[in-house]
Amino acid sequence: MLSELVINNFALIKRLELSFGSGFNVLTGETGAGKSIIIGAVNLILGGRASADLIRDGSDEAEVQAVFSLPASEEIIQLLEDLGLPESEEVIIRRVITRSGRNRVYINGVLSTLTQLTRLGQDLVTVSGQHEHQRLLDPEVQLLLLDQYGGLMAVRAKMAAAHQRWMELRTRVSSLEKRFYTAHEKADLYEFQVKEIEAANLVPGEDEDLEQERNFIRNAEKIFITVRDSYDQLYGRTGAVTEVLDAVRSDLGKAAAIDDQLASQVSELEDAYYKITDAAEALHDHLDRLTFDPNRQEEIEERLSLISRLKKKYGPGLKEVMDYARRAGADLEKLSEMERELEATKAEAAKAGEEARKHAEDLSDRRKGAADRMSVAATEELKSLGMPQLDFQIRFVEKNKSIDPGPVGWDEIEFLISPNVGEKLKPLARIASGGELSRAMLGLKALLAGQEKVQTLIFDEVDAGIGGGVAEVIGRKIKGLSTFHQVLCITHLPQIAVFAPHHHLVFKEVRERRTVTDIRQLSDNERIEEVARMLGGLKPSAQTLAAAREMVSKASKRTKSAN
Repeated sequence: MLSELVINNFALIKRLELSFGSGFNVLTGETGAGKSIIIGAVNLILGGRASADLIRDGSDEAEVQAVFSLPASEEIIQLLEDLGLPESEEVIIRRVITRSGRNRVYINGVLSTLTQLTRLGQDLVTVSGQHEHQRLLDPEVQLLLLDQYGGLMAVRAKMAAAHQRWMELRTRVSSLEKRFYTAHEKADLYEFQVKEIEAANLVPGEDEDLEQERNFIRNAEKIFITVRDSYDQLYGRTGAVTEVLDAVRSDLGKAAAIDDQLASQVSELEDAYYKITDAAEALHDHLDRLTFDPNRQEEIEERLSLISRLKKKYGPGLKEVMDYARRAGADLEKLSEMERELEATKAEAAKAGEEARKHAEDLSDRRKGAADRMSVAATEELKSLGMPQLDFQIRFVEKNKSIDPGPVGWDEIEFLISPNVGEKLKPLARIASGGELSRAMLGLKALLAGQEKVQTLIFDEVDAGIGGGVAEVIGRKIKGLSTFHQVLCITHLPQIAVFAPHHHLVFKEVRERRTVTDIRQLSDNERIEEVARMLGGLKPSAQTLAAAREMVSKASKRTKSAN
């Protein structure tokens, strides 16, 4: 529940500290005192729109802080964890708005986002004002109220989960189909390309080997002549190097027999002779191996031409060509796998669709039973709220069930009312006045008392267009709601205010030449005086005070007897 509210420099409020009790809290005050400012501050805490216009004149920033005591339920604790916020036995929300536009949100002392605040606020407080009453005309809200009344929220959640899974599978099918058909369109091309590359029987590095071999063949004649002439000069003709070297060696050997200092030169010449002889023999052997096959040159040229074409089509190098063939082959293999996956996913999606339809059918059947019960209960509630001739029914809009159900099933409904005997039932949106909408919302909240997960209900303008005995009935209804929820109610009617044990007076006064709005909780005697003012004006008579005292006493007795 909302236990504390602190407001600084907000509109006409300089500083205000409020403590609210459990059960029924009422806020009263003269018209224009600033009761709507309090609601505005609460809306700000719940994620409402912030504007620099809300900052009090002369101040650079406004601040609103609220402390919520958490229930024993773990839902809010789990929500805090899901939102990545610190867990605690209470939730402290602080919102700061500045003229520069640098607005800030703190939740349990941690700088937070407006999205986090809005999501958390949905589970803390419901504000029922004019905007909330208009939401009652929304068919989606009406369907939600029916499900809440019928205790169908768990079934509704199963429906939503089944629908989400179905949609996820359908999205996956669509994605797989696009991929499959795109791949299928390329399959013929891939198949041709793989066959073309595989038919070439490429060997890694063969293009380099062929280039080298082609270069050799192109220069084969020159190589042959060079080797032959070299052999002849070294060994194969008269006056060859070996012949001359042998003669020099022989002559020098004779001289060394006389001059032993020539022995080393003779030895070196002998080594040179044998090395040159070996080299000549190797050149001779190489000449025997040299061949000139003109057909081989043509084969090489054709092979290199094929490899060049493949490189131009599939990659700059032979490795890239072979890699492309592997990838294309893998894509062809994946195509069959993709087709199997597509068919399996289609089957799974069809099964999920049937499951969603079963949930939708079950939800529809349960809703129809709940609608009959709710129509009777709502009629009685609204009759007790000053509409004695009213008839209330829930109509289901006929739907073609061959159409896919949505996340809440197939159903669309309308709340129908007939305010007077003899009048036809018509949609609530077409005939309800503001006062009737206000009472309809209150009546439905009374029906749903204890089912809403929010702990705090705020009623603003709930007394629009009513008075007298109806106002007393509404006061009792709100008092009944306060058994299940903390209730904050702004009202101008004493018949409602007397049922609230926690009575707060909103007032406006001039302080230091500035108008300010303030609020304070009333004592028992002050409460009677305020009820008297609401009954008879600013200066109530003794009779009015006595009437106020009696109203408060009777309301208190009714409350005790009801308990």
